[in-house]
Amino acid sequence: MSRDRFNELQGYSDREDTAIEMGPLDTSQAAGDGGYPDGRFFNLLDGAARQMAQVDEHIGLIANLHEQALAVTSESKYRQISSDRDQLVADTNGIIAGVKQNLDILARTVDDPTSSKEQRVLYATRQQTLAKKFSEQLQRYRQMEYQYSQRNRERLERQYRIARPDATDEEVANAIDSDQAGQVFAQSVMHSSRIGDARRVLRDVEERQADIRKIDKTISELAQMFVEVSEMVNRQQEVIDSIDTAVEETQVHVESGRKEVNTAIVLRIKARKKLWIILFISIIIIVVIVLIIYFTVIKK
Repeated sequence: MSRDRFNELQGYSDREDTAIEMGPLDTSQAAGDGGYPDGRFFNLLDGAARQMAQVDEHIGLIANLHEQALAVTSESKYRQISSDRDQLVADTNGIIAGVKQNLDILARTVDDPTSSKEQRVLYATRQQTLAKKFSEQLQRYRQMEYQYSQRNRERLERQYRIARPDATDEEVANAIDSDQAGQVFAQSVMHSSRIGDARRVLRDVEERQADIRKIDKTISELAQMFVEVSEMVNRQQEVIDSIDTAVEETQVHVESGRKEVNTAIVLRIKARKKLWIILFISIIIIVVIVLIIYFTVIKK
């Protein structure tokens, strides 16, 4: 596998999709009655989703290169595979950082005071859904890297025992985990009766021990990223709950106000009825008085 062919297949140079989505939050583009424009928000959301799809593809390619690295016996072939994989891992980690940045930007739109509560709930829900999928993706990536690291360690254990068939499990573990693994292994070579094999294995052990350290670093970074994204999901849930509570309280107040208005209308209708009754009675009384006056005074 040549480097040019690998880059051609994976499109390392084709990063236009992600570059567009990395811009800062621009609330000055708000339109209508205020708030972050829906078009801009969903463009960022779709861009992050495309980046995540690219990460999924890269994870599969990295896993394939891991398998090749474990199976290869040629030192030059192993170095080529390792170099290709390291480049792909670097590209993948860069895309992951871009997804995290976009999710942060999307999360900040929820705090925009010019957005309506309905918009904020919509934004928070969509951002949270994507963040959950991203955290699951990070978990899959980390699990894949962990499995490769463990299989690499098992290979190193077998290689170490080529030089030291009588080595204890503790000695093997110390040789793999020690920062001075090369020196530890070199000392075992001096006491081995299979010098040719031991020296060849020594180079393989040193390269793969360095490989394990790189993988462990990636696992650590993914774990930290997972924690940050999980905290983001929790914060968004708090925002959603807070907005939902405010909306429910508003609905309660509106319902209470509606009932009070209805009560006031009923009371007003009753008051008008009483007024008409009083007016009618007053008219009757006036008519009676007029009749009495007419028949008792005027007609006489």
